[in-house]
This record gives sequence, C-alpha cells and structure tokens, in this order.
Amino acid sequence: MKTLVRTTIATFSLCLIAACASLPEYQAPPTREALEPDPASRLGRLASEFADRHGPGVSGFAAIDANGDALQLRLAVIDSAERSLDMLYYLWYRDPSGLLMLEHTIEAAERGVSVRVVVDDALFVKGKKGLANLDAHPNIEVRIFNPWVHRGVGRAFESVARMKKLNHRMHNKLLIADNRMAILGGRNIGDHYFGLHHRYNFHDLDVIVLGDAATRSSEIFDHFWNSERVYAASAFVDDPSWDRVETVRREELDALRANDDVAAFPIERRDRSDELSSLVGRMSPGTATPEYDRLDDDSPRPTSEGSLGLADLVDHAQSEVLVVNAYIIPGDRMMEILRDAHARGVRVRMLTNSLASNDVPAVTAKYAKHRRPLIEAGVELYEFRAHPEIQPGIVDTPPVEAGFSGLHTKMAVIDREHVYFGSLNLDPRSIRLNTEMGLIVSDPELADQVAAIAERDMAPANSWRVRLDEKDQLVWESDAGVETRQPAQNTWQRVQAWFFKILPAGQL
Repeated sequence: MKTLVRTTIATFSLCLIAACASLPEYQAPPTREALEPDPASRLGRLASEFADRHGPGVSGFAAIDANGDALQLRLAVIDSAERSLDMLYYLWYRDPSGLLMLEHTIEAAERGVSVRVVVDDALFVKGKKGLANLDAHPNIEVRIFNPWVHRGVGRAFESVARMKKLNHRMHNKLLIADNRMAILGGRNIGDHYFGLHHRYNFHDLDVIVLGDAATRSSEIFDHFWNSERVYAASAFVDDPSWDRVETVRREELDALRANDDVAAFPIERRDRSDELSSLVGRMSPGTATPEYDRLDDDSPRPTSEGSLGLADLVDHAQSEVLVVNAYIIPGDRMMEILRDAHARGVRVRMLTNSLASNDVPAVTAKYAKHRRPLIEAGVELYEFRAHPEIQPGIVDTPPVEAGFSGLHTKMAVIDREHVYFGSLNLDPRSIRLNTEMGLIVSDPELADQVAAIAERDMAPANSWRVRLDEKDQLVWESDAGVETRQPAQNTWQRVQAWFFKILPAGQL
C-alpha cells in the first residue's frame, strides 16, 4: 500500500512539475523573408531557360518516385545552392541518410550559403543540444516548432499536462534552394524514406519544382519561420558550440565512408550541373498553388486550409479521382464528397496501407470499419502489399533488401489535369491537429505520369483489391490469390489491430 501511495505521489508530482514548467524567455528576432531569387545563380539560370522554352508564367515539375532518386536529388539541390537553403521538416533522423543530408547542408553553409531550418520538436539529430550547436555556425539558423520543455519521461508527463498545445505538431516537409528549386511531398529525412533501412522502407512520392512555383513555396516556409510558435534552438542551451559539431562530424564521416549501404551517394559536394540539366529537360510545364495550414498565434490549433483545396478539387471532379494515401480514416464530409462524386459518374480509386504494410497498426484498426462504407460509396479500394513487386529498386535502394514495405505517399490526381503532392494524411490528426502542406499542380502531362505511378501501385502485383463478394463479405484479391480476412504479416499485428480499436480516432 505504501508503495502505491509513493508511486501515486511521485506521478502527481511529475505531472505538477510538467504543468508548471515554462519555456525559456525568448525575444523573437525581427521577421525575415526568403532571399529574392538571383537570376544569375545556377538555379536561377535553369529557371530562366525553362521559362524561355515554355513561356512565361509556368514552372517545371517532375515526380520523384524511387527512394534512391529522392535522396540523390536532395543532395544535388543542396549542392547546387549558392545563396540560400530553407528547410521545413517534421522528422530528421540521425541515421546514414540523415547524416548525409546534414553533411551536405553544413558544406553549403561553409561555402557561404545562408541556411535556415525549422523542425518539429519530435525528432531531430541529437535533440535540442545538437540543434543549438548547429545554430552556432555563423551561416546556420535553426528554430524549433512548438517545443517541449522536458525530455525523456518528463516529456510524457508534460504532454499530458499541456496536451491542448503540445498535441499540435508540424508535419510539413519542404526544401528550397536559392528560392528557385524546391522539393516537397511525403518524405521526411531518414533511412525509411530513402530505401536504406533494413527492417522496412516506405514507398513515397515527392515533386521537384523549378521556377515561380518554387518561389511561392517560400511563403510556407516564411510563415513558420516568423511565427511566435517557433523558438531559436540556442534558447534551450547555455553554451552552444560549433566545435562540438566538428568533433562528432569527423567520426560520423568516417562511419559513412565505411557504410556500403550509402556507397552510391556522394559524401562530399560535387558538380551537379549535368544531372540538373538532364532533370530540367524532363520536367513538364504547369502552374501550382501552395496549400498549407496557417498558425494562429492566439490559438494552439492551426487552420485546416491545407486540406480545403484538395477537397474542393475532388468535390468538383468530372471523370476520375485517383488517391494514394498512407493513412485513411474518412469523416462524414469526406464520405459525402466521395458518394457525390460516384453519383455523378466519377470513377474513384483509392490506395492505402493494408494491415500487413502499415507501420501504425492503430490506424488500420480505425480504418478497418470504413472499408465497407467506402466500397458501398462507389470507391474502388486497394491496399498496399508488404512485399510488392516494386520493392526492389523503387522502395528499397540497392544493396538494401528490407524486411517489408509500407506506403507513405500522400497524392491525388483529379481528371488527369491536377495533381496534389503533400504531407496530408486523410485522417483526423492531419486534418484537425497537425499542420500540413502541399502543392496543387495544374499540368496534364505530369498528371498522366503520376496517374501511371498510381495505377502501377494498384496493380495485383503490388496491392490487394478489396471488394464485396457474392455473399456480401469483404475479400482481398491480388495475383497471389484471394484472402477472406485482412492480410497481416503475423498474429501479433492482428492482436495490435484489435487492441487499438479502443483508442479515440481523433488522436490518430
């Protein structure tokens, strides 16, 4: 009994401490916007040449499908920056790909590029101390979105005590070089997103953008950079030191050079002119509108503008909607839009994770009850396989062969005219709690290319078609045959999916 009392008192004390904890005093610096594009820079010249070929008012777009290409192109864009690099990320892992990205970013800063980074306080290389040490470089500024005060166990109690504010996370993913080239989409920074993890890798999709649309995406970055919701990393550390970064950096570079998994990726900067010229030659011309949730400094909850443009496009679709989204838990409004689309003759196809491919079984537990309503609403429903035909080369980056694949894409194609790329999952957390962002691109050529990727991913070698059989029961069909219960990797996955049914869907 005494033990129980002591435990209760200790728990209450931790909650009280967490509730009373406050962020450090911080005087926000003056607002600052992205540097104006320099037409004489390498990326500025590429943008001008593209506009000369295709006409004023258009930008260049190319989908990034294979995970290995996604990392190579990010390194190429960073290596090509001459004036500025702005990065906005939810997760940045301290693993080989995360360290590669960081090394190329540091090299950019050392050659005089102005680097600004905003990260969520969920996961980043070496936490706040590591961020503050990076921030000590004269050309690197790091800010943290909606930070916790505590780490470790204290963070868990703080999350409970300050849930109303801390439950809102920054889920965005954006990289902009010289305000003329940008990469955005579903990928965070880490091995899972670049095909280099041995347990599992995500199948994902980004878009690389050249020209005015890239410049417009700086609006998103600047909105977060100048928000009262972000704190300088240096505010949390008494004695940040760039020398500490240099010490660890040498060790990490030695480890990268010895790592066969990343042997195909350059550790040092190299000339990327030919690669980028070839890429720009493959880009299609179009226009784009940035979509993102705004921060209201008078309210902990962001706006829901990051999903309105996509919802409106689907609501006005005339012939076809293709949706590939990792996590789908539809609400009443989404179901109404889908039923209306089917009623006016629009073909709607949706691909999401199966239980077998899902890294978050809790989401599958809440999604499962929506399978039948989605199908009855006229949706052709598909679920990604854990071992798809596209795993070698597209999902896994050689020589890595992961244990399984998961879907992480957030994309939609409407009427083969418009494409959505972004961070938005179709679930309550993304729509109501997190900040999300995306780009709606009007470009029929790109729409055809992305639709082809979606149809490949929905093919029987990569996904199960979920339908109702003649007995009105759910079945899963692929080129491996027919399953009469949801496919899973093992019994433990099924147990997790059953257990998570008791959680409120709004937190997923």
